[in-house]
Amino acid sequence: MDEATAAAQLDRILSMYSLMTVIDDIVIPYLVDLGTRWERGESTISEEHFATFVLRGRLMALARGWGAGDGPLALLGCAPGEDHDLGLICFGLGLRQQGWRIVMLGPNTPIETLEASASAMSPKLIVVTSASSDRLLEVRGELGELARGNRLMLGGSGATRELAEATGAEFSEGSPMRAAAQVPRESPA
Repeated sequence: MDEATAAAQLDRILSMYSLMTVIDDIVIPYLVDLGTRWERGESTISEEHFATFVLRGRLMALARGWGAGDGPLALLGCAPGEDHDLGLICFGLGLRQQGWRIVMLGPNTPIETLEASASAMSPKLIVVTSASSDRLLEVRGELGELARGNRLMLGGSGATRELAEATGAEFSEGSPMRAAAQVPRESPA
């Protein structure tokens, strides 16, 4: 739990590899492994929180200015009750590399907040993620309403293709950067 060393190591790998490689092949597998070790009692909550804090800070530094430009606008938020936003940040960075502008609402975003923001900003895409399927299922009806007037995409390990289809949303599958690279700028027909 040495922030300076952790940040230096992260900067070193960012200088050696593409952002997609760093996120999809190093950061995300590390976080999955850390979560698994925590579940087995092999790491502590403080280690998990520390790693998340360091990674979030560096990733958000890479996200500076991601709302600028003239590309299509994507509105991003975690499902209500969902605090795990690193995957969503990574997905947003992937969209940004594809020319999208990003507005990030972050963890624990009420669906009505997404609706109000969408009404005010008219994004081309709204992305809602969750690590827990229960959190998405709890707002299934609201997601369906949101998808009726907007292009909605569901992602994260809690999202399923079945739920996306049932709500009228698109489904984001796989690693965040690679999934973002596959998002068309317009709704698929």
